[in-house]
Amino acid sequence: MIGQTERLLELQRLKAQEKKPEGKGKIISFSSGKGGTGKTFVSLNTAYALSRIGKKVLLIDLDSNLSNINIMLNLRPEKTLLNFLLHRNSLKELITRYEPSLHFIFGESGKADYPIQSDHLLDYLIEEVKDLCREYDYVLLDIGAGAGDEIIHILSQVHANVIVLNAEPTAIMDAYVIVKLMHMNGSATPNFAVINKCFSEEEASTAYLNLSKAAEHFLKENVYSLGFVGHDQMVTKAIMAQELYIRKYPRSKTSLQIIKLAQGLVQKLRQQQLKATGF
Repeated sequence: MIGQTERLLELQRLKAQEKKPEGKGKIISFSSGKGGTGKTFVSLNTAYALSRIGKKVLLIDLDSNLSNINIMLNLRPEKTLLNFLLHRNSLKELITRYEPSLHFIFGESGKADYPIQSDHLLDYLIEEVKDLCREYDYVLLDIGAGAGDEIIHILSQVHANVIVLNAEPTAIMDAYVIVKLMHMNGSATPNFAVINKCFSEEEASTAYLNLSKAAEHFLKENVYSLGFVGHDQMVTKAIMAQELYIRKYPRSKTSLQIIKLAQGLVQKLRQQQLKATGF
């Protein structure tokens, strides 16, 4: 059975290579070294913010067997990423159109028979995501917390990785571990940092500098700043009510910070693209 699965994945991989070149859309992962940083809140609301500034966005919940974006939106999808992993559907067939410019592919949670994600399966997944870039400006991947092999494998194949961390020393160290393992894996993916749930701009600045200086000193790697999102009790209320925060409180300080984050991400990716092409 394992041999049949591997042969199927190899056929799918070869088929993916025959497709048209990947589109102009960018694949951006959202990762965190530990749980509880608010990564999914940031990725979800950034996706919405990007859609509000004229971008067509797809957000894919890749938090293996612990997915919760659909819960945060109070939605019950008929099909999830599990259907793709079990070779029942293509990624395109799993898309939920939430708004004209904001679409989702939801994940699954708590399945005892959740398949092991081999490198072959992950490579095929990324090829399918690249294919979707012809239809979207940005495809965001909400990655599970941690720095396991499958996570680093994905992070090394995207256009940019956003690390969401808090200001605590443990969160900073866990974020550094992600950068270190990507470096050891030979990844060329640029890393960006968002300091979430901080109590002041000074606290956020200190946390970012601690991370960026460590990465530069020990790894000769850059970690670029995307800013910070302050601590806000209304975030918890929105999550409890299963409502999209930035839509419910569009003029709040937190929403404005997320919009600034989204705009900064677009600008920095454009700058890096221009630098890479020599223009």
